[in-house]
Formats: sequence, C-alpha cells, structure tokens
Amino acid sequence: MHLNPAILFIPVFLLTSLCATASGPTAAKSLLDIYLMAKQHDIDVQIAESKYNTQILIRPIARANLLPHASITAQTSDNRLESDGQTFGIPGRTVDFNSHGYKLNVRQALYHRDFYVQLRQAKNSVAKAKIDLDAAHQALIMRTASAYFDVLAAQDIVTLREFEKKAIKRQLQQAKEHFEVGLIAITDVHEAQASYDLAVVEEIEAVNALEISKDALEVIVAQRPNRLHPLSDRMELVTPAPNDPEDWVAKALQQNLVLLSSEYSNKIAQQEIKLQRSRHLPTLDLVASYSDEDTGGLSGARSTEDTLIGLQLNIPIAEGGRTYYTTRQARHKAAVVQNEHEKVRRTTIRDARDTYLNVISAISRVKALATALESTEAATRATEAEFQAGTRTSVDVLLAVQETFLAKRNYLRARYDYLLNTLRLKQATGTLSVDDLAKIDDWLN
Repeated sequence: MHLNPAILFIPVFLLTSLCATASGPTAAKSLLDIYLMAKQHDIDVQIAESKYNTQILIRPIARANLLPHASITAQTSDNRLESDGQTFGIPGRTVDFNSHGYKLNVRQALYHRDFYVQLRQAKNSVAKAKIDLDAAHQALIMRTASAYFDVLAAQDIVTLREFEKKAIKRQLQQAKEHFEVGLIAITDVHEAQASYDLAVVEEIEAVNALEISKDALEVIVAQRPNRLHPLSDRMELVTPAPNDPEDWVAKALQQNLVLLSSEYSNKIAQQEIKLQRSRHLPTLDLVASYSDEDTGGLSGARSTEDTLIGLQLNIPIAEGGRTYYTTRQARHKAAVVQNEHEKVRRTTIRDARDTYLNVISAISRVKALATALESTEAATRATEAEFQAGTRTSVDVLLAVQETFLAKRNYLRARYDYLLNTLRLKQATGTLSVDDLAKIDDWLN
C-alpha cells in the first residue's frame, strides 16, 4: 500500500533538503550502484570466491584416483667389475661397462572402496562450496543495504538537527524579545539558551555519526561515496505473502542457504566415517609393466626386455589399530557436526518466524509513526500559537519542537528498518537476490 502523501510533506521536504545539501559534481549512487561496487571490492566475497575456486578442484582430484596411473623410470650408470679366477670358464679381469634402461608401469584401480567414498564426498564438498558462495553474496546484499540505510539515516539526523537548531534559535530570539517587554521571566530565556546550546552539541555529534557511517560503507565498497539516493515517499508497505509465519518457516527449512550448507557438512561427516572404515577392506588393481635394459659384464653386453600384466590384491591385516581409531574419531566428529546441524535448523526456524513478525511489526510501526508525526506537528503548531497568546511558556514550545523532531527521526528510521526486515525475510528463506535491491531502487529519488 502507499502511504498518505498528506502526512508525508515534512519527510519529503527533508529528503529534498538532503539532496540539496549533498549537491556537487559527483553523481549520486543508488543502492544497486553501491552493491555492484561492493561486489567488486568486498573482501569477504573475494575470500568466499577463492574458497569456492579451491573446493571445486576437490572433485577432479578425487576422480583421478579412479583413472589409470602410468609412470616411466629410467636409469643409467657406469660400472667397473673386478674379478679374480674364473667365472663359467671366463678368466677374471677388470671390465668397465654402462648399464641403462627404462621401465613403464601402469596401474588401474579395479576396487578401492575408499576412492569411491572420496568421490562422493568431493561431490558434496563442491555442492556445499557453491551454497556457501551464494550465502556470501546474500550476506553482502544485506551488509550493503544496512550500511547504505545507516548513511541515509545519519544524513536524516544531521538535517533534522540543523532544522531543530534553527527552530530553537528562533524560539530563543522570541524568548529574549518577550523578556525585554516583560512578558516572560528570565528563566524561560535561560531554558531556551540551554536548549540551543544542547542542539549545537547534538548537531556536532550527528555530523560525526554520519562520517562514521560513511566509513563503514567505505569498508565494503573501497570508496567513499559522498552522495546517495534518498528514500522517497513512493515506498510501499507490502505485507509478506503468504501471510502466515509457518509458511515462511517451511520455506526456510527447504531453502535457507546456511541450513543447506549445514546439511552437506553433515553428509560429508557421515561419509568420512565410511572412508575411514573402508581402510579395512581389500583393494584390487590391474597392473602392467614393460622394461628394457642394456648392460654388460664379464660375459659381454646383453639386452633384456620384460613384460608383465596381472592383478594385484592387497589385504590389510594390521596397522597398529590406526584404522580402528581413525574411524572412532570420524564418528565423534560426525556427532559434533550433527549437533551443529540441529542447532542451525532450530535457528533457521526462529529467524524465519521472527523476521516475518518483524516485517509485520515494521509495517504497523511506520503507519503509527506517520500518524504520530502528523499529531506532533499539529500539537507543536498549537503550542506555538498559545505561546504567542501568552498561555504557554517557551519551555512548552521547546518540548513540543523536540518531540516533533524525535517523531520525524523515528518515522524515517522505521522506513529503513522495514526495508531491511523485508530483505532479512528473503535471506532467511534463501531467496534474496539483486532484484530485491533493484526494486528498492525504484523507491529512491
């Protein structure tokens, strides 16, 4: 639904003021612009992509165990043979000769239970890595949006503090004028002066907070964007569909990326048990070799060739209990992963339900604060009129002004919180994408 434009004239005016105060030669950046910058420069995403590129190589490495292995060894050596007496009727003497040759070995695994387990384990590792990379991109979307809206909120506060200071300054001048003609006591002037001094301090603090929020955004995008598109009054308050938290919980249990990654971790841990247990099992290989060697000796030069092909069976008998203990260790590690998976599952259920309720609450809060803002503005105008008539003090006016600007700040912040909660709900269900940022961009000026 659209908010009533009649109650948004002050927020729209504030947003227009923000654009004016931020004017300059540098083009303003939209939320999508900032995300695309972050995608290129964010360290966390770069780390996630490097991890993914590392993990996808696990599968071809594991598959290599099932493919033929071949090697060639070659050797050459100079020899000196000294002998006395006779060998097979040949008198002893000193002979210098060279021995050289090569050997080709080929091995093809026929049955290695551990190789097949490793291959399935590798497939799950690659699938998990892809999910982790997607989760990193979704986390970047959230961090970018949060930092972007923090800057906008800080800009809002700076602008509000400037207007508040000007309003209090006008009230201070009026208080001094009324005191000079004897309409109010000096106490009211002191109260107005104290409020003005405090407004100056709060404006300084707001400017400092704005710079800090820009620093946080700079960490993500590696640049310091000075101008951002503010949120307009075109923003819609959309109730999540389906309008039932349990439907969102069910979707999260199927699609939440952190939960899916945890499920793959659980599968990998269970396969690790099978891998360690398979060390007990025999292995069968097809082996073949061919060798060619030339050598010499007392009987003269000779050349030999040897060809071999056959099956090689290896039956493990004893390794000092190594396989037994590594299997037990894998079981304990799998139990840890299983408990962690259950913890993630419960957290996923809670987050999906809570984020849904937060969206519903944020919608009601924005509407209520819009009404409260209209009421406080009307109350402030009435208080100022009564002050002019002499039935209210300057302190009453100052309090009314402060309540009005507090209502404005809360209203503007509530709109950002609503948008962030809608993004968090999609992240909880694994459906958050760049398209969601593009939709928010349509609501920016």
